[in-house]
Amino acid sequence: MASLLAVVLLFLSGVAGLGYQLVWTRMFAVGLGHELTSMLAIVAAFFGGLTLGAFLLDKRISVSRRPALWYAGLELIIGLWALCSALVIPTVNDWARAWLGVEPGLLHFWGVAFIVPFFALLPATLAMGATLPAADRWLAQIKADPRQIALAYSVNTAGAVLGVLAASYALMPLLGYRHTLLALAFINALVALSAGLFYFRKSELLLPGKTSVKKTHKQPAPLFWRLLITGFLGIAYEVVTVRVMAQVLEGTVYSFAAVLAVYLTGTAIGAGLYHRFGRNRDRDRLLTSLLFSLSLVCLAGLSALYLTHGLYWWVRTGLGDSLGAVLLAELTVALPVLLPPTLIMGALFSHLAQSARHVTGGIGWALGVNMAGGLAAPLGAGVVLVPLLGAQWTLIGIALAYWLLLPKFSMISRWAYVFPVLLIVLLPGRLQIVTLRPGESVLEYREGAMASVAVIEQQNERNLRVNNRFQMGGTGVRAQRLQRMQTHVPMLLHPKPVDVLYLGVATGVTAGAALTHRESRIDAVELVPESLALLPYFSPYNAELHENPRVRLYASDARRYVRTSSQQYDVVIGDLFHPGRDGGGLLYTREHFQAIAERLMPGGLYCQWLPLYQMDDLMLRSVIKTFQSVFGKTEAWLAGFDLGYPSLALIAFSGDTASSDVIDRTIGFNESLRQHLHLAAVRSSVQLAGHFLADHRALADYAKGATINTDDHPVILFDAPKFTLKRGVASYDSFAALLNTIQFKEASALPSLSSDADAEFTDRVDAFVKARNLYFATMIDHNDDEADALKGYLQSVETSPDFTLAYAQIVSMAIGKAQKEPETARQWLEKLIAIRPEIPGARDVLYRFTGL
Repeated sequence: MASLLAVVLLFLSGVAGLGYQLVWTRMFAVGLGHELTSMLAIVAAFFGGLTLGAFLLDKRISVSRRPALWYAGLELIIGLWALCSALVIPTVNDWARAWLGVEPGLLHFWGVAFIVPFFALLPATLAMGATLPAADRWLAQIKADPRQIALAYSVNTAGAVLGVLAASYALMPLLGYRHTLLALAFINALVALSAGLFYFRKSELLLPGKTSVKKTHKQPAPLFWRLLITGFLGIAYEVVTVRVMAQVLEGTVYSFAAVLAVYLTGTAIGAGLYHRFGRNRDRDRLLTSLLFSLSLVCLAGLSALYLTHGLYWWVRTGLGDSLGAVLLAELTVALPVLLPPTLIMGALFSHLAQSARHVTGGIGWALGVNMAGGLAAPLGAGVVLVPLLGAQWTLIGIALAYWLLLPKFSMISRWAYVFPVLLIVLLPGRLQIVTLRPGESVLEYREGAMASVAVIEQQNERNLRVNNRFQMGGTGVRAQRLQRMQTHVPMLLHPKPVDVLYLGVATGVTAGAALTHRESRIDAVELVPESLALLPYFSPYNAELHENPRVRLYASDARRYVRTSSQQYDVVIGDLFHPGRDGGGLLYTREHFQAIAERLMPGGLYCQWLPLYQMDDLMLRSVIKTFQSVFGKTEAWLAGFDLGYPSLALIAFSGDTASSDVIDRTIGFNESLRQHLHLAAVRSSVQLAGHFLADHRALADYAKGATINTDDHPVILFDAPKFTLKRGVASYDSFAALLNTIQFKEASALPSLSSDADAEFTDRVDAFVKARNLYFATMIDHNDDEADALKGYLQSVETSPDFTLAYAQIVSMAIGKAQKEPETARQWLEKLIAIRPEIPGARDVLYRFTGL
């Protein structure tokens, strides 16, 4: 019964420990940034504290007669500091941003991103590092058997699996970060209380006397190097395989949790198997078998990476699009890559730790050395080796490095070494996972520390794809129109946009459009540095953004940039951030919007673009509610009228907007700008004003009762994947819900442009908006019924001569109809000519058909 209690408490301790790691990593990323370098440095800092705690307290715990009391005290310290960390982390995040500045060098950035979390978490991580030695001594005391390390390690790691899944899928989404820390601290308090009560009620288990030590035990050098190097290689294997699988997995906040759960499950099972079957085996022979087998299965895991894409979609096809189905699909992908190696890694560490155990300690020393190797792996493998060698050769190097640790090569047949060599020779080639549609080819592919980035070419079009998942813009006509209007809508609304900040660069087409505004100076921030390196592939569409002296490009986290920069801007433009992408939801939080408000000059304008095709109604309402909680004068504008990719701008004004006359003069005297706008059918201030959708009051009514998205409780981060994972959902669903709520309101009271405009301008805008709304209603409700669609489009054409999209739609329908039903096509074109004789399009097409 006593041993069962200890096992249960060890399991619960593991639940809390990994839960803390995930929450703390998320909280620090809010301040330090979401670059991979930052995330890896935070993890390394966590390991650093564990390492130090294992070293410092190992001997004291090992010679103590009260390991249960030690264990209770350590758990209590962890819980108490976890509660303190909820207040400490936001404060030290502010310090860290100040120390980093706008453009820190790699070593400077890594140093701050490591040192700040290391010291902020040190009381808790010191205690965590000592819990395994305390648990080992406690179990050994209960069972009167010194060989209990594998059991303690296995049970604690099994608890960590539950901690990962519970924190990621339940606690953080429901409670937010601070309340999750409170829940986990309660677990620590329960464990501490139970261990303390055990100590006071089982005093007969005290050792007969305190161990007296005359001489320090000296560990053999080979054991030290094996623990250190296997710690490095184990974490390095995880870091690199996760980077590769990011090209297959969904890249949401849940994806890493699924992969980490598999990694920990394998480790726990491996340690458990060692405890059951391996702890009494011949030491050197077992070590040789484990190391050689680990080398072999790492190579097999590398081979399995080539099959992950097909395996993922096979599972998704069978299970569907629910969050649970995606979790199972991601677990299935990770299993063949991570489970076999981690089974052996769990057994290997248990074997090495047991070899290090002696009367005055050893377990903490072994854990500390192993984690010291592990804390160097994120930087060494993720930031240095992958960009230098590529993921494939990095993984081959990791697998073969285990050979260096073999105690005796002669214990394994020479022919056995042929198998890993054959696996390497039979690898398909470059480990490049890029899904191509018919006619597409890879023009350029780069593996960086942050992501894998590809330039995809099809005929004369190029697109940028990050981690094979996220399309980040392109050079097609449709894409150019959307990307350029993301610049021109806010820039034309500002009276004199000179200093402009872009949050997000991607292909550079959006930011490059600002160069058509002659006085503009541009700062642009991009999270993925590899994207900046590929900007030349999108020239001339991005106006050679990377070479223009009016442009400064920053490879940085957008959130951190707006917090650390002292520059103020006339216009700030936020890109179409994918809300389901890990970290994307934090670009829609109240704290981020507040930081941007501080970057605006008096009279400045902030435009945040929203990808409505990646948001459901609840998400959209939450973002609008959050936006309006910071800004007192807001409007919603459209990038265009394409329901395939509807994009909404939330615009905050702190001053007056440009008048309609100023906009017309700007367009009239700027040829390059006029060409850009012509592609979007915008030739005047009337047609620009027709992109207006809703004022502040209408948006407030729509968002009433929605949840505000905050740094502490980023609901978008956790809720967005539930929608974005779904297939077969109409891209305009959330847009349609917004339109229904605002009831197709007219623009007669358009706040931005109509206050100083004459009656003719207002009447034309009213007509444009009515025609636009008729077009939207027809597209959404009647596009499958030809007769109703034609009727709706004709009504739109008749309503406004300025709105030309319905006119173009009927011409397109007539061209498609002409081959099989020429008479019907002729009638449609003649109706257009009768309604709008001043527009030559229908007459030209009719002439080509009939020669009349």
